[in-house]
Amino acid sequence: MTHSPYVYNRYGARRYVFVSIGKKNIEKVVDFVPLKAKNYMNLGFGDLLPDGTVDTTANSNNGDILKALATVVDILKHFTDIYPNAIVFFTGSTKERTKLYARILRTYYTYFSEEFIIYAVVGTEQENNAISFDPKTDLEYLAFLVKRIN
Repeated sequence: MTHSPYVYNRYGARRYVFVSIGKKNIEKVVDFVPLKAKNYMNLGFGDLLPDGTVDTTANSNNGDILKALATVVDILKHFTDIYPNAIVFFTGSTKERTKLYARILRTYYTYFSEEFIIYAVVGTEQENNAISFDPKTDLEYLAFLVKRIN
């Protein structure tokens, strides 16, 4: 991505925090949560709430989406530098967000594919399959998986 990321801090092994600066200053969190399968991590992203939990459904509309997403990508790179065998799963909290992530992956595919192997999950929530991400198709994806190229 061509946008500079925000400065972020790492807390523990799997939590990163940064401040989105736009209409308001909003603390954002990126959490990597282990899944049942070995080396699989879920990437959670959202607004930090006063009680320390994360609202992954918040629609901040802070006017800095590209810079915020550039920060998430930079955090993903940092995390996979530390854990190169991690396979990171992510999806939007809504269909619209998942479509937004697909558009971003399509737009910046050349950039992302230099460092990551990207898969997309297709099908239904009950019956699905991971396929290689194709930036030239407009398939509707359920989720994405990325693995750092070693």
